[in-house]
Amino acid sequence: MDISNESAVLQAVVKVAPYIPMFIDEPVSVAITNKTGFVYNQPCKEIPLACELGKPFPEGSTPVMVIESGNRIVREVPAKVYGVPFMSYAIPLKEGGVVEGCLMIAKSIETIKSVKDAIIALSEQIGQVMNAVNEITDGVTLASENNQMIFGRMKSLLEETKRMNEILAVINKFSNSTKILGLNASIEAARAGAAGRGFSVVAKEIERLSGNTTESAQKIGDMVGGIETQVNEISEKSKDTTDAFSQQAASLEEIAATIENLNENVKVIESYIKRL
Repeated sequence: MDISNESAVLQAVVKVAPYIPMFIDEPVSVAITNKTGFVYNQPCKEIPLACELGKPFPEGSTPVMVIESGNRIVREVPAKVYGVPFMSYAIPLKEGGVVEGCLMIAKSIETIKSVKDAIIALSEQIGQVMNAVNEITDGVTLASENNQMIFGRMKSLLEETKRMNEILAVINKFSNSTKILGLNASIEAARAGAAGRGFSVVAKEIERLSGNTTESAQKIGDMVGGIETQVNEISEKSKDTTDAFSQQAASLEEIAATIENLNENVKVIESYIKRL
């Protein structure tokens, strides 16, 4: 089409129009109009626009809106206008402040839709991962709190075993004193002869009671010692587990923060995609 009678701005844009697709990393169609119709059309096979040069604009055409408003317009164009649906990006071409025509670039709506769907799906998946991480974090935190409670109970139990050992020490001291008392009583009974026979029976009973007390105290001491050893082992394991839980909780918090940051970035991209 001869455009020698068109404005200088239209002639200049028509000259550079063939190079426009080279700056865009996806297939696009390029069209240029004057105030009444198309003067240039460079369709791609993905978006074969039915733009007849020199013919009036079809109803619902984006260039009409741009020329009338003098503003940039981005909109989804239905198939009934040019034969295929697409996203149009149109700007007014002005000379001396007067709109002389329009430059329109058409992008595949399917590509944009695929990107939108992918972003939305990614956003949903990130949300699910975030929920899962939060649930795990809550579980680890609860387990850590329970473990700390167990650790506290173990420390209390250790304190109790210490008090039991103190009581056993008193019992052993009493048993030793009783044993000595029994021996002294036996000696005195022997000195008394026949008159001390009844006292001798009492002395032997005191010695037997002292022996039983010592034996029982020894058994209890062994049991307390065993309990103390096991409590110490459990306390150490409990402390190690608490430390591990704390590290896991800290790691999960870092993961959650990273996912949240990623989610914010996805929202920015999603917001941008929605404007396309």
